[in-house]
Amino acid sequence: MLFLKRLLTSVALFVVLFVVFSVGSLAVLGAVASASAAAKNPDAQNFNSGYEAGHAAGQEIGRKYGQIVLITSLGMSAVCSITISFTGLLPWCRKPSTPLPLAQL
Repeated sequence: MLFLKRLLTSVALFVVLFVVFSVGSLAVLGAVASASAAAKNPDAQNFNSGYEAGHAAGQEIGRKYGQIVLITSLGMSAVCSITISFTGLLPWCRKPSTPLPLAQL
C-alpha cells in the first residue's frame, strides 16, 4: 500500500513539476531574449516597436530551445518527483514508525 501511495504521489508531482519547470524556463528564456532584442533594436522608440522586436526574438528562442527545455523539464521533474516521493519527505509517503521495545525489569 505504501508503494502505491508513493507511486501515485510521484505521478501527481511529475505533472505539477513538469508544468512549473517548463513554463518557468521558457518564460525566463523569452524574457531575456526579448529584452536583449529590444535593447539592441535602434528603431524601438516606443512600446509597440520594442514589443514587436521582443516578440519575434521570443518566438525564435522558443523554436530554437523548445526541445531542449522540454527534455530538461521532463528529466528534472521525473528525478525530483521520484526523490520527493520515495525518500519520505511527505508525511503520507513515510514508513510507519515502529515503537521502541519496553525495557524488561
